[in-house]
Amino acid sequence: MTPQELDDKTSGFQAATVILAANHAGIFRALSRGGTSSEELAHHLKLDRRAVATVTDALVCLGALERTQGSLRVPRELAQVFDPASDAYRGNALDHQWFVLQRWARLDSVLETGEPISRERTDEIRLRAFILGMADMARRGAAALWDAADLTGILHLVDVGGGPGELALAAVERFPELSATVFDLPDVLSIAREYAAGRQVKARIGFQEGDALADDIPECDAALVSSLLHSYGPEGVTSIARHVAAGVKPGGLLLIREFMWDDEAHSGPLAAALFAVNMLSGTAEGRCWTAQELAAIFEPAGFGRWRTTSLDARTTLLAGTRMA
Repeated sequence: MTPQELDDKTSGFQAATVILAANHAGIFRALSRGGTSSEELAHHLKLDRRAVATVTDALVCLGALERTQGSLRVPRELAQVFDPASDAYRGNALDHQWFVLQRWARLDSVLETGEPISRERTDEIRLRAFILGMADMARRGAAALWDAADLTGILHLVDVGGGPGELALAAVERFPELSATVFDLPDVLSIAREYAAGRQVKARIGFQEGDALADDIPECDAALVSSLLHSYGPEGVTSIARHVAAGVKPGGLLLIREFMWDDEAHSGPLAAALFAVNMLSGTAEGRCWTAQELAAIFEPAGFGRWRTTSLDARTTLLAGTRMA
């Protein structure tokens, strides 16, 4: 890293904070409906006029907004990203990142104590931002997952800790014989049911309350465990493995989708290294795993015949079979 690269990286929080704060305040959502002046925007959102003018100036310079004759608008290339009606909408994911930023700003405390900063998911606003943010991100990754994992001939999928259920919804949309159950905590499922209500395949999606750390999943031909195991240490992952194995039929499929290290030396990728810091800041034992580490934990529960597929620069699929 050069001194200039060091300067660039350590000042990067400024642009990120401006964009995330503006999104959290509703600026992009308001402008997705059409252009307006900064004064009108401040009045509409009940925000301070000087603050809105200063922040929107910065957003224009960053390229996140455009201004013509005093009227602000979202650039064409970002229009769908900030339109809540679009499948490309990322506003919820950005709102989740806003809350993540609050934890990262206190990383010095984590270094001193080893204790995570509370994620405060009991707060309904933060919980909805997290769950719907996961939906935004899952929509971007669903096609790659179901291209790599062919569920043709499989009748029932359980999405373990499935959150909004977007990956399960995408699966039943792709595979017409498939039905799916989203297995998660009660407060999460209330959001998931609302999220699924507008989808044509909603009749083939069920919801079952449960905690994969303590409860067996429903009987199924395939289980998806996506973006769940990084929240736990070895004991938690071992418990989840047992409860998943209890539901998957012999010969059934296990799909583990995670941000994974390339090797045991943790030499890359950078996305895994940064995500591991995110887990450090928000969980007591969370981390990124290697595919080999996860396979070693799930094998005693009855899984084998492992194969790995890189889904994108950040995400790996580890697939296994429930042995007889």
